[in-house]
Order: sequence, then structure tokens, then C-alpha cells
Amino acid sequence: MMRPEKERTISYRITEEEWIEIEKRITNAGESPHQWARSALLEKLRRNDELTRPDRFLFHHLVRAQYLITQGFQMLADQNLTSEDWKKLRVNAKLRVPELVESALASYAKKGAH
Repeated sequence: MMRPEKERTISYRITEEEWIEIEKRITNAGESPHQWARSALLEKLRRNDELTRPDRFLFHHLVRAQYLITQGFQMLADQNLTSEDWKKLRVNAKLRVPELVESALASYAKKGAH
């Protein structure tokens, strides 16, 4: 199978801090910084479900609210919800927002693939 000819080049400058961050991220990737940056760019290019910054902000809050509602109602149904438990649940929800968001997006992507 023939590989498509690569006719274009992208070149840009980055700060020393950005270079160090890239080096940290590629430690286990087995790629050079240039290969890693190319892979990251192509991965982003292939995604068509990228949320805008304001959309992502709202989505984070929606996912957190959904988590609090489902967990809170389950605790109420089990008659286990105390004021202290609710405070812990709110803190936990705040700390877990990135994980909850990624899980929700992965679930959505999986449903969209079918």
C-alpha cells in the first residue's frame, strides 16, 4: 500500500516552557517531540465533536449537576443522606468533574458510533 505524499510543512516556534511540557508528555509515548506534536495535531483534526470553551464550561456544570442529582436522590431513596454526606458529595463532585466529563463524552461518542 502506497503512503500518500506529504506536500505541506507546518513550522512554528514555542517557548522553552512549552518544549519542557512536551518532553514530559512524551516520556512514555516512544515518539520524538516532533512526531508527538504531529500526532496530536492530526488527532485534533480528526475530531469533529470538539466543544467550544463556553460550551465546555456549561457542559462541566451540567455533568456535575447530573452527578449530584443522581447520587443525592439515590442516597435519599436509601435513607442515607445526611447534611455531612451531602457536603462530602458536593466536594467529591467538584473534584471529579474532569473525570465525569470525560466519561460522559466517551459514553456519548460510543453511542454516536452505533
